Amino acid sequence: MANSQIFRSFCALISGALITLSLAPFAFWPLAIIATAILFVVLQQQSIKRSFWLGWFFGLGLFGTGASWVYVSIHEFGYTSIYLAVFLTFLFCGGLAFCCAITWALYAWLLKKNTVAFNSSPSITTAMQSVTSQQLILFAAVWVCGEWMRSWLLTGFPWLFIGYSQTESVLAGWAPIVGVYGVSFIICISGAVISHLLFLRQGFHTHRTLLTAVALCWFIAIPLKYVQWTLPAGEPQQVSMVQANISQHDKWRREYRQPTLTLYKNLSEPYWESSDLIIWPEAAIPMYYQYANDFLDQMDVLAAKHQSALLTGIPSRDTHSDNSYNSIITIGNGNGVYHKQNLVPFGEYIPFANLLGNVLAFFELPASTMHAGNTDQAALTIQQWQSKPLICYEIVYPGLTAKAAGVSDVLITVSNDSWFGASIGPLQHLQMAQMRALENGRYVLRSTGSGVSTIINPAGQIVARSEQFEQTVLTGEFKLMQQNTPWTRYGYWLTPLLCFSPLLIQIYKKYFK
Repeated sequence: MANSQIFRSFCALISGALITLSLAPFAFWPLAIIATAILFVVLQQQSIKRSFWLGWFFGLGLFGTGASWVYVSIHEFGYTSIYLAVFLTFLFCGGLAFCCAITWALYAWLLKKNTVAFNSSPSITTAMQSVTSQQLILFAAVWVCGEWMRSWLLTGFPWLFIGYSQTESVLAGWAPIVGVYGVSFIICISGAVISHLLFLRQGFHTHRTLLTAVALCWFIAIPLKYVQWTLPAGEPQQVSMVQANISQHDKWRREYRQPTLTLYKNLSEPYWESSDLIIWPEAAIPMYYQYANDFLDQMDVLAAKHQSALLTGIPSRDTHSDNSYNSIITIGNGNGVYHKQNLVPFGEYIPFANLLGNVLAFFELPASTMHAGNTDQAALTIQQWQSKPLICYEIVYPGLTAKAAGVSDVLITVSNDSWFGASIGPLQHLQMAQMRALENGRYVLRSTGSGVSTIINPAGQIVARSEQFEQTVLTGEFKLMQQNTPWTRYGYWLTPLLCFSPLLIQIYKKYFK
């Protein structure tokens, strides 16, 4: 008995780690199916308590490998010791793992009424042969429910969704219709069905309908990849994205302010004439907006002179409330200000600050006091078109990006990925931006301080990119897009509802039948 549970826990841990390998930068997407198949097997005929801990081990494998970049941020840029950084990273990953634990405890609770010999720990073969189509569907529904829960809890950590692994597979064709959640559902039910079929002795006819439906999802995805949901409008636009590659250790030092401003100005100088838009990354100007007026006035005149626009990240402060914001402004042939809405937990704000403030002070950890911008901010006007920008972490939110895409001709995101260091974090971040382009049928212009800066087309393909940790200016063209994908119009609400419907049906059966 004990050995069996240890083996299941180890398999759950491996399942989570395999998902990381299916995502960028490894991008071996078939491992996503294998990971879901393994987890489905180990969860069969387990009690709620056992499922809880199996889910926790799964989450530890997922976040311990996929979010390992947290250690870099804490140690290298939070200036903590190695031991404290390891401890805090474990707390972070272990805490997130409880989201997975709750998810799979929910799965066991929903099945408990209809599961035979629930606490008898039958062999894996016996357990798998008794699986019903209902269980297969419910597994995928609960998985998506868990991902959705992580997208909003404590402002959310919508990172490492299994659907992101399919940006290069045929399932990418479903993204403009069902988004990353729907792709996750297809992957999960595919893995569950395959694992079940491997244990069947009586043939495939038992789940013929479900097997056919899953196969159709894969076959239909092939022509869907070639459907053009949105259409270009007007002439191609020229963009130049300045990647200054300034060290994070030096960025905010007072003595580096003027050299930083001069560097951005000099790097941009050759591109004013040819660019409709020049983009500087998140917090490119290392001082509050109110203290950079003279420099910004110079840039405004220079941009307007060449009929160009400059978009730049800059911190700002409300003089009345003294609230600080992570902001974007546009000048020249552009107008508008945007304040970041979704802040990074512990990076830009402290959840439960009243409770954790003393803890942070004890460990001498830095604490940010940024404030979130309003949810009803207007899109920026650039040349004759509009874009509602996204700052760094915001691009990982499917719903927030869909709302922005609905009022944008192009999606623009600025980021300071130097916080990740030389880890897998920046490439994971880039992959999520690719999914946002796919979901919404928009070009994505991604400007970063140290890479990777990219131009992504509506098919999720990278058409131009910079390398990490190099000082460069990425130039290229993009097209303004009109019309919306099904996902942009209604998918953020409809897709989760459709995915959760098996879960709701099971709750109904559990209590009302």
